[in-house]
Amino acid sequence: KKEIIRLLKRAVAREMFRCLSSTVTVPGIADLRPMRQAKNITLTAVANHFGVWPATISTLERGIRRDDDLANAYRDWLTAA
Repeated sequence: KKEIIRLLKRAVAREMFRCLSSTVTVPGIADLRPMRQAKNITLTAVANHFGVWPATISTLERGIRRDDDLANAYRDWLTAA
């Protein structure tokens, strides 16, 4: 039983190390704020459209909060606007 637990711990540790040491590509968000400002759209208008607080959009634009689904929907909406 001790040997099985030791092997399981080692397997978990290997998997965790693999996950922590691999690089993950993060989609860029630097284009969101300039696109919004170029079209004279306010944070409040964007927040109302997506049903979130303006602070959520602001933190998304500044890169503090990561929400890939919202960022992609926001980019698509700005492109169509």
